[in-house]
Amino acid sequence: MTRDRNKPSAVILDMLRSARSRHRTARSLIAAGELFGFSENTLRVTLSRLVTRGIIESPERGLYRLARQTDALNDFVERWRLGEARVRPWQPGRWLFAHAPSIQASDRRTEETRTSAWALGALGFREVRPALFVRPDNLQLKPAELRTLAGGIGLDRGVLLVAGQPQGNPAPQSWLQAWQPTRLNDGYADALRRLEESARHLPTQAADQARLECFSLGGEVIHRLAKDPLLPSEFVNVQAREALWHAMLEYDVLGKDIWASGKEEALRRMPRPQLDMAR
Repeated sequence: MTRDRNKPSAVILDMLRSARSRHRTARSLIAAGELFGFSENTLRVTLSRLVTRGIIESPERGLYRLARQTDALNDFVERWRLGEARVRPWQPGRWLFAHAPSIQASDRRTEETRTSAWALGALGFREVRPALFVRPDNLQLKPAELRTLAGGIGLDRGVLLVAGQPQGNPAPQSWLQAWQPTRLNDGYADALRRLEESARHLPTQAADQARLECFSLGGEVIHRLAKDPLLPSEFVNVQAREALWHAMLEYDVLGKDIWASGKEEALRRMPRPQLDMAR
């Protein structure tokens, strides 16, 4: 789950996410990148490449923002703040199915199929048979809302989403292992422990070190919560997941305070984590 902080593009995108629809100056982006050890020249080259790829926009000289098509992904990330409000009680035996014949385990080479596979994974679907992806039907979203959200983060329109029960209900036990529930539970506990330890010692650290730590660890946990499959209590420890969510809300406030106390105005807004995608 650890995100690669060794890429200047990751820092730039994270900084731009924190600005939402507003712009950031090149100066503020370079200042943030230098905090992570990147040179001004490297950051300027990276900015140019991101503009060329259409990931960010530069409406005026020296100003940057995320490209418009990136907004849906940002909205998806921010749904982590909803916590358990993203789900409803599960009726055992009810599943969501995604039929995606264009996505095969051995044929995910095109950008479109990689993005669709990523979107299904981010929404908690797992492939249980070739081209067949499933997840428990416990999302709070209505069918049209789910389709809109999925399309916004890259799911191909040709992928069929339908709710129902598998033939010969209940579902095969092998489906459960597709989510590795023990690993999920261990991940909740580990992330909670690390957040609590970090929150205790952050106030005693040097300013720059504290900003780097809360940004990196907070980004990692938000990444986990944003892409969590949100399985029902029949599968995982929901109380542990909810405890992690509460801790991350508190840690986020702490991180914002630490960044806001910086002397340099360009670095007073804590960056927001950009999800890694196969794009």
